[in-house]
Amino acid sequence: MKLTIVPPQGFNEHIELAHAIHQEAQVSPWKLSTFADCFTKPYYGVFAFENDKIVGYAIMLEVVDEATLMDIAVDSGARGKGIGRALVDFVIETSVKNAMREMWLEVRESNHTAIALYESSGFEHIETRKNYYTVKNNDDGHDKSNGNSAQKENAKIMKWTNPAF
Repeated sequence: MKLTIVPPQGFNEHIELAHAIHQEAQVSPWKLSTFADCFTKPYYGVFAFENDKIVGYAIMLEVVDEATLMDIAVDSGARGKGIGRALVDFVIETSVKNAMREMWLEVRESNHTAIALYESSGFEHIETRKNYYTVKNNDDGHDKSNGNSAQKENAKIMKWTNPAF
């Protein structure tokens, strides 16, 4: 597996493949234009490649000395191979290099696999946002409610603190 901060060259050929992973992973996915914008400053993105194919990504926002893991996903066919762990490790290492004091994220309460990964990486549960995420409510897994009477799920707010500070 190869991890790389998204380079300007080759960006256009890879962004649609990464966006397809995003669409599969999210109940309410972003438009391609919004997703692509999250790979420009002050954001940066990381692509995970396996056999020259994108199998995962992470999107980070760094402002002053605080980082936020905005989005992270691994292709469903590539899960369980350590790609999510490698992406989390990579963004933590990059945050340390960039002198970030802390990193924040939010995760669905029901995403026990991700929560275990974050906790094992040093993230702590700080608070809960009630009724934050829309829940899947149809056969294709995407929210079609347009915000009307959709079921909601809590988000766990988690924080990693740089041990150098």
